[in-house]
Amino acid sequence: MLRRARRLLCATLLLSVAFCCLSQAALCQSPGDSYTSRFGVGVNPALGDIVDYPVGQLHIGWYSNWGTRISPSRPDGMEYAQLIRVSPTAYPPDWGNVAQIIVANPGALWIIGNEPECISQDNRTPTEYAAIYHDCFTFIKGHDPTAQVAIGGVVVPTPLRREWLTHVLAAYQTAYGEPMPIDVWNIHVQILQEKRGSWGCGIPVGLSHDEGELYTILDNADPQIFIGLVQDFRQWMADQGEQGKPLIISEFGVLMPSEYLGHGDRASGDIVVMDFMTMVFDFLRLTSDESTGYPEDEDHLVQRWLWYSLNEPYYDFETQTGMNGALFEAHDPTQLTVLGQHWKCYMDAIIDRENQLYIPLLFPAFTQE
Repeated sequence: MLRRARRLLCATLLLSVAFCCLSQAALCQSPGDSYTSRFGVGVNPALGDIVDYPVGQLHIGWYSNWGTRISPSRPDGMEYAQLIRVSPTAYPPDWGNVAQIIVANPGALWIIGNEPECISQDNRTPTEYAAIYHDCFTFIKGHDPTAQVAIGGVVVPTPLRREWLTHVLAAYQTAYGEPMPIDVWNIHVQILQEKRGSWGCGIPVGLSHDEGELYTILDNADPQIFIGLVQDFRQWMADQGEQGKPLIISEFGVLMPSEYLGHGDRASGDIVVMDFMTMVFDFLRLTSDESTGYPEDEDHLVQRWLWYSLNEPYYDFETQTGMNGALFEAHDPTQLTVLGQHWKCYMDAIIDRENQLYIPLLFPAFTQE
């Protein structure tokens, strides 16, 4: 049953992509960077390196493992995003080691923090994060002026977390007498409820609210919520005078088990996740807005995005560990999951040489020697 449904989805997707190629006449063909260079994945380093998986079939352009590497693996020229954790237990890093990594990877993207506002992640107030970002930015640029420095991605760009970011910008301006120098704006889009002391992503550290967006479990896979959040964040960027900066999404996906989304049936829930992938990928590839988008990228709202994840173990109902979304089976690096098969189908469709459509990529953040 599921196999038949997968074949139908792939056939429908091929027709959909072909139609998009015909209807998006404004996105002219280019011999430069392809759609695929925009697609990335998160790799759980506890389960191995990206080269342990046959990722070539998925046409992935970049990846992160939420850390730093002096010589990151780059299969098929794949690009690696460096990330400095800024939690109280991880920061400051070994600056001597960081300096070596910077020099060895000129022009790299450096993300400062992972969900810095989240109590269960990097757990920083706006004032603390502003000071940390200043020190990291200054250190990185001092060793490599061509490096691209990105702000850490908040869990989800809700009004509450945009408020936290507004406080960060204000704290930086107050402390250093100048606007916060952000080369690359960055968010996560994990659709989780904001409620103090409950499941989800909690309240941003340093804010006094007790609740924000009260998303449900089913909302975790709602593409319309995703689209609205990204559009609203781009509008917020424009309101801050930051429209002329690229925006990346360094983590998004569907974390909830498919059984929850399919009312007890995993196969039905998997189809919900695949529908989410298709609609969100289409939105990210094709949406532009001259009033809020990035002018140097034909006004596209988002320049690159990273799916969670390549290899996270599936949710274990007994131990309550793991997440949904993996493209490969955690116990078998050679085996694509049903979501991985869907990813492959989608990517194969958009790079079909008879219907190939490229968007020129004018985002220099990932240029590495």
